[in-house]
Amino acid sequence: MPRNMTLKTRLLSSALILNLGGLYQAASAQDAGSDSDDPAFEEIVVTGLRASLINSVGVKRDASVVVDAITAEDIGKFPDQNVAESLQRITGVTIDRSGGEGQLLTVRGMGPEFNAVLLNGRTLATTSGGRAFNFDILASELINGAEVFKTQSAELQEGAIGATVNITTLKPMNFPGFQAVGSTKALYDGMTEKVRPQFSGLISNTFADDTFGVLASFSYYNRKSRYDQANTASYFKTSADLDGVNYGEVYFPRNYDQIAQTEARERISGTLVLQYRPSDNLEVTVDGIYSRLDLDYRQDVLPHWFETGTIRNPVLDENNTVVKGDFEGTFVETLVRQSSSRDDLLGGGLNIDWQVNDRWNMVVDVSKSRAESDPKQGYSDTVAGRPGDFSYDRSSGDLVPTITYAPADENAPLTAGWASLQGTQIKDEVLEAKVDNSYEFSGGLLSEIRFGGHYSDRTLGSTWGETEYPLPWIFGDNSTRVVLPMSLFRTYDSDGFLSGASGSPTQSWLTFNSDELFAFLTSEEALSQLDDPDPIRELIARTGGFDMVADPAAYKVNEELMSLYADAHLDGELGSMPWSAVFGLRYVRTASTSIGRQVALVNLINVDPSKPNQVVAIESDDYVPVRVKNTYSDFLPSINAKLDITDSLIGRVAWSKSLTRPELDQMSPLTSYSGGEIGQLTASGSNPLLMPYKSNNFDASLEWYYSEGSYVAVAGFYKDVDGYLGTGEVKESVTVPSGTYEYEVSRPINLDSTKIKGLEIAVQHMFTSLPSPFDGIGITANMTFVDSSSSTDVPGEKLPLIGLSNSQNLILFYEKGPLSFRVAYNNRDRFLQSKPRSNRDGHYVDDYYQVDVSASYAINDNFSIFLEGINVTNELYIKNAEFKNQTLEVTETGPRYTLGIRGKF
Repeated sequence: MPRNMTLKTRLLSSALILNLGGLYQAASAQDAGSDSDDPAFEEIVVTGLRASLINSVGVKRDASVVVDAITAEDIGKFPDQNVAESLQRITGVTIDRSGGEGQLLTVRGMGPEFNAVLLNGRTLATTSGGRAFNFDILASELINGAEVFKTQSAELQEGAIGATVNITTLKPMNFPGFQAVGSTKALYDGMTEKVRPQFSGLISNTFADDTFGVLASFSYYNRKSRYDQANTASYFKTSADLDGVNYGEVYFPRNYDQIAQTEARERISGTLVLQYRPSDNLEVTVDGIYSRLDLDYRQDVLPHWFETGTIRNPVLDENNTVVKGDFEGTFVETLVRQSSSRDDLLGGGLNIDWQVNDRWNMVVDVSKSRAESDPKQGYSDTVAGRPGDFSYDRSSGDLVPTITYAPADENAPLTAGWASLQGTQIKDEVLEAKVDNSYEFSGGLLSEIRFGGHYSDRTLGSTWGETEYPLPWIFGDNSTRVVLPMSLFRTYDSDGFLSGASGSPTQSWLTFNSDELFAFLTSEEALSQLDDPDPIRELIARTGGFDMVADPAAYKVNEELMSLYADAHLDGELGSMPWSAVFGLRYVRTASTSIGRQVALVNLINVDPSKPNQVVAIESDDYVPVRVKNTYSDFLPSINAKLDITDSLIGRVAWSKSLTRPELDQMSPLTSYSGGEIGQLTASGSNPLLMPYKSNNFDASLEWYYSEGSYVAVAGFYKDVDGYLGTGEVKESVTVPSGTYEYEVSRPINLDSTKIKGLEIAVQHMFTSLPSPFDGIGITANMTFVDSSSSTDVPGEKLPLIGLSNSQNLILFYEKGPLSFRVAYNNRDRFLQSKPRSNRDGHYVDDYYQVDVSASYAINDNFSIFLEGINVTNELYIKNAEFKNQTLEVTETGPRYTLGIRGKF
């Protein structure tokens, strides 16, 4: 066992080893007693959770590549409330959460940007702002299954170094005849103690002797939630004197904020599928999906901003981290953020599956999807406060520090600070068309050839909006602070802020409504307090006040992809052992166009004759268009080989080259140039000429399928990734009327290479040999160990890779007769979330585990009741810096429970 294994990992390892102890005997009994000609064996019908697990094992065993799968337990019944939550049960898959819900995937240590998520084999537009797919917009009730492809074949759409995830939805021809399924449930949130309704339904039917089918499904989700968070943005490094003493380089907390966020989510989703099968060799499918997510939230924040010049009586720990101090001559403030946003997803496609003849099958698929994120009026960021002193104490080791305050000066009024509205509008559109062919051969080494082509046209646009300068700061920076009426304020009672964490946080503080504050700040009562109110009156009259103004420097990136591929499937026997192999080659051409508007560098001039090497940047009065094109091509070979060592033991090896393109939001064409000393001129910007990450991938696995639904698998993998992005200085020549100048431009560039290696161990066992009723017990357990190294020579950035962590899953389930239940434990070890910077160390997410439970009882053939619990032990999500006592975030999302009834007809 690796020496760095956590206690939880060792416990799970012990569970795996103990579980393996009885497997051989069970397998022997199964082999001795099983006979496909035995009528009793053939009559066994397995449904529900057990059938879902058996089907998933079948997908894994039969595939020509390394793949893991999850399948629906029944029509419209997925194993978890969220698709990402289900995917994390797969070996090597971990998730990032938002508001306690799974949102983004990491596979084998590769983050969301390195994984491709497809819906029915199609790229889906997303509101993430990049390529990563946000799972919280997709209802689990609409999903039929999901496959995680961990090795590449030429047939598989390129774009993923980590894994390709294909999510499938239901179709009427999958289950001919009439089907109707519906469920209603109540969702209870443990933090708000609020109950909200959820509904889902599906109706499907086939007509005209099953030649025509229609399926419609819908899902309604409503949740009122809250999370509490103790937040420190960073521990920055400084050598400044603290209270007149120099302690050398110290770690100084940037701030400490108590954030209570209340949130309302409402999601409406639906699908419509039409299928026509006029003959056995032709099937036409037209389908569409729609999802809308409305998200409203409010943050009541008690903020504290720390400055080195205001600390008194500092106390430092053994790491030279400031853990205690009195802050004098500062402000005691209150901060409010409010937001109301909407995400929309609309997609549809046409699929024609034509069996041309006995050997040749052709599939033509055309699809289009559009996703849009609308920030509406934008999210507010508003601050008010009064002069005051406070003390900060984290020396006890509690997760939450103690803040104490000097007696308030009742004569000191509350005054205005920063106030703004801001937000980003995102539009993503994807058009795809592809043709896939398969041609089968009889006899000989070559059994099948698969070949085809793919075309994609994608455009991502991003527009930032913000309250126009100088409104955000003018009220706070006015020489005489603008006094706010006390009628704007009320006391916020947190009702047990971060009760699940150690420490004694403040439980109540003043708060207000952002909209009311904006209304007051644009009133004559507030404007008359300004030093020079006339320019602000004119600005408010022109812009409408605290409204978002779209940044003219918006941009969009268009990307066209064209690819051709061929896979040759070969099979034969090595002695008495059947083998198969797939040799593939995929050619892909990528053409991108980055379009934007920016203030242009017009000239560089000298304004001080005594400093002839100093130049000043002269910029254009208006925004000018910028357009940059980039084109590159790649050949991606792959080999996947499989050997049936025995009827139950399978060995696999695979090698491939794969790529991941840079995030679209890193390909903006905008660059900002400054003046200064000739020879030392600097600029910064994005990089529309970024090249893709490229990886050589090696996989080897051994899989033992010793009885139905039961298996043991061990897999090793290695990835050698080149072109890993970092921020670097690039020398570029800029020509203006006064001459040509050399700039050092800070941009994201393809800088480093990274090597990733890992080991996966998975066991699933059905205890069918136990006496009834214990023969309904089953267990699934898996562990993933990963490590990385990097070519970077930048101190502090060499290890580890962002998002890389070990993970473990343990699921105990029972299904017998009408009763079914499951307890799922998931753990992800500590991982790096953001790289070190010049003034601070890296930021880490601490070891996190979660326990989820579910149970159902079938009342009769048509109705069942169910109970689900998420994060039932109320685990905390914790982030820290290089030293674990440098706590950055402690977040409590609480448990949530669902009670419902499901009907099927």
